[in-house]
Amino acid sequence: MSAPRFAKQAAIVALAFSAYAGQAMAQESAYADLDACTRNEQIKLTAKGAITGALAGFGGAYLTGNKDKAKKAALAGLAGGGVIGFATAYYTAIDTCKKLNPNWVTESNLVRDPSKSYADVKKEHHYAGKEGVVLHLRDIAMQDQARPGDKVAIDTVYDVLTPDGAQTPVVFSRKLFVVADGTEKLVPFPMAETATRTVEAGRSKESLVLPISGETQAGTVYRIELSAAAGNKAPVVMSKSVTVI
Repeated sequence: MSAPRFAKQAAIVALAFSAYAGQAMAQESAYADLDACTRNEQIKLTAKGAITGALAGFGGAYLTGNKDKAKKAALAGLAGGGVIGFATAYYTAIDTCKKLNPNWVTESNLVRDPSKSYADVKKEHHYAGKEGVVLHLRDIAMQDQARPGDKVAIDTVYDVLTPDGAQTPVVFSRKLFVVADGTEKLVPFPMAETATRTVEAGRSKESLVLPISGETQAGTVYRIELSAAAGNKAPVVMSKSVTVI
């Protein structure tokens, strides 16, 4: 290869690498900004929840006339508010930051499974075209335990069947519940809670990530509820949980 040609190709590669590196740095910068924003919002929300819990505990006991009991109740309320606060404030904080910066909202990764042909999927479900558009939510692959600060991978397998084998719109919905102190509470899902995607007929896998706050206390349970709907039919729903250890 001549020197000028080699230099030209090297320049093209360098430009491509520079563009890729720039995109990666921009993405990392967005994540860093989101993390910083989330931490600030989480601190404010947790402090507010803890104070509310303390006041509630103090007020209820103080009415009984027992000041010592009121003090203990306030401390218990503070701890209780802190536990549920740390468990829920993280996702509320992410949601607040996403609304302030919509470009930080990440979408799931949805890919067609090449290991199964459309004919294989139809045969597996004994599908007939007269059934119209049919969607099966096959499985949610997710670890059942996690540590504070982990990022939990959630892989969901869907089978989509259409009369002519054409692609079709699918509405994906995600819900996240926190179970702490014996109470289950709905909190904002860290990624887009509802999304409509055009999906190829056959088997597909959607990949999501659930970040766990580093301050989450052991014993906290997160329940993920995923659903999908296609062909103007009722959504199919599946749920799984992960416990913080």
